[in-house]
Amino acid sequence: MPPRAVGAARVALGLIVLLGGINGFVRIVPVPEPLHPFVQLLLDSGYVYAVKAVEITAAVLLLLDRRRPLALALLWPVVVNIALFHLLLDPRAGINAVILLGLLGALTWHDRHAFAPLFAERRAGSASPAGSPARVERASPA
Repeated sequence: MPPRAVGAARVALGLIVLLGGINGFVRIVPVPEPLHPFVQLLLDSGYVYAVKAVEITAAVLLLLDRRRPLALALLWPVVVNIALFHLLLDPRAGINAVILLGLLGALTWHDRHAFAPLFAERRAGSASPAGSPARVERASPA
């Protein structure tokens, strides 16, 4: 991906997620009524505030272009849950989920080198991804 496209996707995703995160605490964008019972449950339990805090943290990291792989890793569970909610329970804002998944997927693909160690299979006696020998567990003398 060209650097300008990466920057545009990063800023777009950061702004969308930041707006969504802030909207969880202070209503900036109106939310369609009536709320789905699942959303009402998340609000009543207070769980949604923890999720919104993660969204804001990841959005700030994206907008500052700091620790982008960490920000993307934080956003994947949130965005997948948003997409599943809109796909399975409430399709009113399904296009938003598709946009989020597209931006997140494109940025993750661009930074795939940072995620490669998560998917590498290590075998006993093989070298670690960093090139240093794999750590071998030794039996304790006891």
